[in-house]
Amino acid sequence: MLKGIGVDIVNLKRIERIIGTKKERFLNKVFTDSEIEYIRGKNENPCTIGGIFATKEAVSKVLGTGIGKISLKEIEVFHNNLGKPHVKLYGKALFLMEEKGIESLYLSITHEREYAIAVVIGEGRLNYSRDIELKGMKDLKHMKNILPVRKEESHKGTYGRVGVVAGSTGMTGAAYFSSKASLRSGSGLVYTMTPKSLSNILSLKLTEAIIKPVEDNGKGHFILDSIQDIEEGIKDLDVIALGPGIGVDYERIRIVEEIFNIFDKPMVLDADGLNCVSEKPEILIKREGETVITPHPGELSRLLKVSIGEIQRNRIEYCKKASQKYNVTTVLKGADTVVCSKSGEIYVNRTGNPGMATAGSGDLLTGVISSFIGQEIGVYESAILGTYIHGLAGDLAKNEKGEYGLIAEDILENIPYAIDLIYKN
Repeated sequence: MLKGIGVDIVNLKRIERIIGTKKERFLNKVFTDSEIEYIRGKNENPCTIGGIFATKEAVSKVLGTGIGKISLKEIEVFHNNLGKPHVKLYGKALFLMEEKGIESLYLSITHEREYAIAVVIGEGRLNYSRDIELKGMKDLKHMKNILPVRKEESHKGTYGRVGVVAGSTGMTGAAYFSSKASLRSGSGLVYTMTPKSLSNILSLKLTEAIIKPVEDNGKGHFILDSIQDIEEGIKDLDVIALGPGIGVDYERIRIVEEIFNIFDKPMVLDADGLNCVSEKPEILIKREGETVITPHPGELSRLLKVSIGEIQRNRIEYCKKASQKYNVTTVLKGADTVVCSKSGEIYVNRTGNPGMATAGSGDLLTGVISSFIGQEIGVYESAILGTYIHGLAGDLAKNEKGEYGLIAEDILENIPYAIDLIYKN
């Protein structure tokens, strides 16, 4: 992450005047012994002196102090075997560099007839307490324990085969966001199963996913004739995400039920998939494979036949009730998303912000959780980790864009940075 830029320009005639009147005093006051040795090796060339001097000023600007609050000798310029300049800090300057979370300083020096110009860029890690406001700091270590380190010897098959059964006319974004979020979370292979009428659109939008067109007889949504293609497409997958943007009617309710019957591996059920199941919720109990449901309060209201207001007053209680009644892991979305395991374990997520209340945000969460399950992280742990990273990505996006203009694409692009923050902190 960019932590600061410093630029300084030095008039070489000024350097020439100083050399002509008080050279030794100037050199000993401003430069380290190593720098003086380098300068003398360059025959005290004003360009060399000006470039090093400009670098010290530029570094002080990156640190936010300016010359005066730190010693010029605490900033040292040295050159490698190829003559490329680098910077090393000491004393208070080094302390300030570490305090600002700067890990690397990149330097460029240029000269022209009358001037020497130095540009210094400081890069480093995000610091939770200074750079962004996050509510989930206390859970960071726990997330790091869940998130496995990538294997040196691996290939795309190592990180899971995820299927996304999603989309209908006007809802291609749901399939896109779920699939892309799964890829951004580390999945090796993502298969997007969508009505044939939409496949060209998604082939253009999802160049990294494998698009599997499903028969729809030109209707733009899944139909009973879709079942054979879906069954063929999901049989060798590790996990599927079912439901984003598929719509709800008699045929789609039948399709969801049939997928429950033929797929016995983990499934993340979201959006319209969950609404379809609400018409016949007993199929959740009968399902052999692990199931994660990701309802917002309205969807949980339909599933449990309880008012939204009652659910919102007792979020943990009803999240736990859904998990235990239907033998599923439940992710009750909203402010302080609640995750409950089949056995009743509860995790309340603290990352995220109101800007994430935007179309497509829930589809992203479905993709992230599915990705982690496909990478052989436990189902409950995947739900916790996915929820945390989804919210953290939203917080990073908020830091850049603010809450009002936040869109799902902003959250999506910050998923890799959220994962990287867990690794590095």
